[in-house]
Amino acid sequence: MQGPEKEIITTHVGPGAVRIVYWPMLDLGPNSVNAATAAFCAGEQDPVLFWRVHDTLFANQRSVYLANHTYFHDTAAAQGVEDMDAFDACFEGEEMRDFLHTLDETRREERQVSVRPTFDIAGPDGEPERIFGSQSFDVYDAIIRAHLP
Repeated sequence: MQGPEKEIITTHVGPGAVRIVYWPMLDLGPNSVNAATAAFCAGEQDPVLFWRVHDTLFANQRSVYLANHTYFHDTAAAQGVEDMDAFDACFEGEEMRDFLHTLDETRREERQVSVRPTFDIAGPDGEPERIFGSQSFDVYDAIIRAHLP
């Protein structure tokens, strides 16, 4: 959702009206797991670092498919991860990977998500409205505003 994401964050997330919850889909080979692991391991040090690493990897998907450990390590360092020993331990360990696999399988199964991207937009009391595929900011904005109190 790279297109409208920044505008949604500026318009709705920044002022506190909306929060974005990211659920990875790990079904595009081993490096989809590595990319999610890198972002989540960076995020353990600072939530801002999650988004920096996520956005960088997302913007460079072609490189990610052929990447090795050094690529993910260097990407995290370039995006401001300072404790690289902690990052490497997290990235190389099984705990985060197990968490992500459980999260991926459980959430996708519960929500019956099989298309990416999929967005559920809901207000505090309502059923979520599901959007498939990337849409323009105006589409998201209208739906978000309809669900705000």
